[in-house]
Amino acid sequence: MGTQKDIYNVLYDKDRELTKIEYSNLRSKQIKSCMNANFFRRNMFNATSRGSRIQYVRPKIVWEYSDGKSVAVSHSLHQRHADVLSLIHSDYSSMTKPSKDGSYDIYLSLYRIAKLMGYKDPHKRTDDVKQFINDLRWTDFIITTENGEYRNTILGRAYFDEGKDTFIVKVDGDSAKILTHTTGVSLSRKLTHSIVSIPNKYPKLKALVRFSLANKPTSHGYTLDFLFTKFGIGTTGNAQHRSNKKSLFRKELLENKELLASFNLIYSSHSSKIFYFEQLDDISFELSAPTSKVLDEIIVSSDDENTFKGSVITIDSIAYEILNVDYITDDVVNLELLNINTDKVGISKNVPIALVEKYVKITH
Repeated sequence: MGTQKDIYNVLYDKDRELTKIEYSNLRSKQIKSCMNANFFRRNMFNATSRGSRIQYVRPKIVWEYSDGKSVAVSHSLHQRHADVLSLIHSDYSSMTKPSKDGSYDIYLSLYRIAKLMGYKDPHKRTDDVKQFINDLRWTDFIITTENGEYRNTILGRAYFDEGKDTFIVKVDGDSAKILTHTTGVSLSRKLTHSIVSIPNKYPKLKALVRFSLANKPTSHGYTLDFLFTKFGIGTTGNAQHRSNKKSLFRKELLENKELLASFNLIYSSHSSKIFYFEQLDDISFELSAPTSKVLDEIIVSSDDENTFKGSVITIDSIAYEILNVDYITDDVVNLELLNINTDKVGISKNVPIALVEKYVKITH
């Protein structure tokens, strides 16, 4: 459907209803408590555990694609934010089924999350948990293509429902659609708790564990030089400062070999690599919904949804706005067209859908 930049405009349309394939994919990920694997494969969460959420001068690009698409975040987030996000997905009390646009609600206990995060007096630290949730809500997740920016947040509205005596976090439709069209990673509750319980004085080890487990095992391993760059270890300051930071990380790896081994991670000081040979049993992955099939579903349902209405189609170098679409068959339509240059309206009959898909430029 149109160019690649138009595809993102269609897929991430906040108000568009999910197709059957998308709903099935999202529901499966929801039941398995999946999170976006790229949150942990990339640098969404910094390898630190302290500091307030700070807005970047320019959004921080956390990953890029070969087609020119990039993903960035507006503010700094760290491993404690990742802890909260993980616990929201592993320790919720209940969750609503996705609505037509994909949005759903998660019911949870702030006290339970505070307790699992290791706070000595969880009752007094629920406001800290709420602040971490608000940080996630107020941080923009920015997808940039040649066609523009698509901004959303990791979490939507969050509030305490006195009638239900529970805290509710909403996942908005656009965030749900992004999860549908990315690989989801599911960790067991026990494994999530094990990661969260890694001491906060070792945020880089916690980031390393999350990064490794969100990826498939590899026989090649990860070099320390790669990890230094990825986690920002010894990348700033004078030569002595950079060297000290790298030495400290090596020391942490050596002193925590047993901890790493509990996650199937092996540190080899001889080869200066981290190896992850075998995936843990309590991890599973859910693939993204097949884009081409989803787009086919959108086209088929466009009679009711008026997918092409308001779009621009170029025929023989003349631009027309599609005012209405009348389906004759599943493959053929009549188009009511407005000549953008002359403002004249006409009907183009028996137009193959394939031709519309080829030449249409979606503008909404």
